[in-house]
Amino acid sequence: MKATNKLPALAALAFAACSSVEVPRERFYRLALPKVAAADPQQAGVLRVHDLQLATSLDGDCLLQQDGVEMRTQPLSRWVAPLDRLVTDALVLGLSRERVCELVKSGIDPGDENWSLRGRIVEFAEVRGERGAEAHVTLELWLESGDRRWFHDEFTAVQPIERSGAEAVVVALSDGLQQVVHGVVARMRERELFAAAKAAGASPAVAAPGR
Repeated sequence: MKATNKLPALAALAFAACSSVEVPRERFYRLALPKVAAADPQQAGVLRVHDLQLATSLDGDCLLQQDGVEMRTQPLSRWVAPLDRLVTDALVLGLSRERVCELVKSGIDPGDENWSLRGRIVEFAEVRGERGAEAHVTLELWLESGDRRWFHDEFTAVQPIERSGAEAVVVALSDGLQQVVHGVVARMRERELFAAAKAAGASPAVAAPGR
C-alpha cells in the first residue's frame, strides 16, 4: 500500500526533472554591419555590385565548419537568409560605407555605372587547423567597365576566432568580409580608377588611368 502511494510522487519528480532540461533550439544569424569610413575627397564614380554566385560546397543555410577536407554543418546555427544574398548585401553596404564612390548600386538598381563588380563566394566558413579555429573568407571578384576588365582576382581574409560558439564565428566572418572590402578598394586605388572617374566627370565610361 505504501509503495502504491509513492508512485504519484515519483512520477511528479520525474516530470519536474524532464521539464528542467533545456531543449536545444535553432538560432539564426546575420552578418555584422560594415563600419563607416571617413569621407574620401577623391570620391567619384558609380559602382554596381551584381549578385554573387555561391560555391556548391557552401550551398545551404547552416553555418559550416571545415576540418581538412571534411565539411560539417551546424544544424542549430542558421543564416537568417540565403548566404549569397547576405554576403552580396554586406559587400554592397561595405563598399558604400568606404565613401570612395558617389554611389554603390545593387544588381537591380536602375541607371548607369562606371564599374560592374561580379564574382563568386569561394570560401566562407570556420576552419579548424593547427593554429586553432579561424574564419576563412575568399571571394573571386572581377571588375569591368564596358568591354574592359580592370582586374580578376581572389580576395582572401583569415580571422582568428577568439571564443567558442556560433556568434564568435559570425563576428570573425563579418570582419573577414570587411577586410575583403578594403582589398577591393585598395585595388581600385592602385589602378587610379577613382581619380580617372573624377577626371572624366563620372561619365558611364571610365577613362584609362595614366601609366
